Amino acid sequence: MTPAFEYIPGRYGITITRTEAGTSARVPLRPDLAAEDGSLRLAAVLMGIDMSAGLAAGGAVLPKWSVTADIETRIVAACTVGPLRIDSTPIKSGRTMSVVQSRLVDEGNDDALVALSTANHGVLEPTFDDSLQHLDVGDVRVFAEPPVHEDSLERYFGLRRTDDGVAIDITERTRNPWGILHGGLTGMMIETTARRAGLDEPTDLVVRYLRAVREGPAATRVVEMVDRPAGRLVKIEMVDTGTGEVAATALVGGPAA
Repeated sequence: MTPAFEYIPGRYGITITRTEAGTSARVPLRPDLAAEDGSLRLAAVLMGIDMSAGLAAGGAVLPKWSVTADIETRIVAACTVGPLRIDSTPIKSGRTMSVVQSRLVDEGNDDALVALSTANHGVLEPTFDDSLQHLDVGDVRVFAEPPVHEDSLERYFGLRRTDDGVAIDITERTRNPWGILHGGLTGMMIETTARRAGLDEPTDLVVRYLRAVREGPAATRVVEMVDRPAGRLVKIEMVDTGTGEVAATALVGGPAA
């Protein structure tokens, strides 16, 4: 039986290949993953980074594993043909830290550069048997698509608007293998909140994961917004409303709508 948490990357159509250097993940450009202009939406880009960098970071510290601490991403162009390919390579691995750099390209558009990203991960003892830990070089992992697909990411994962952001419940559809909110879903919440704050096309993102969302719902809110010559900068917090604690912060920049 397929574990429910595997349907999270499966809903995005993600596949992952173990490489000599680390990992390569691919995200298809499908209508249900596209922005209004037809390019791959930011939420799908960020989920791809989370999965590719996370596997590369964990594979570099086996038999231990890793958990994402922060991700910094600079988007330089849209993915307009697809699939998006994320090539992730560990650049520092140790007892407490595993740092990965990722290069994102539009594979169907002659590998045109889409974004550059760096992700830092904390090292910990694995508490579950995940087959991703046992991929050999050349192995390809295709995540199962959920039997109930729904017509949008928001509808499938239960994302809903609040007065100043969005919220999502901690359910079988949103939990990772540790039973907490899947880090890749933070990207969908940040994308939606940033656009509600007037960012037309977010290009610069720094996300810091402070603590797990265990109770939920997870809710985002804009805590500061600054206009600057190059556009707008928005600071977003994600809160575990069950505990009242801030679970993540994000700085998102880009042109204002």
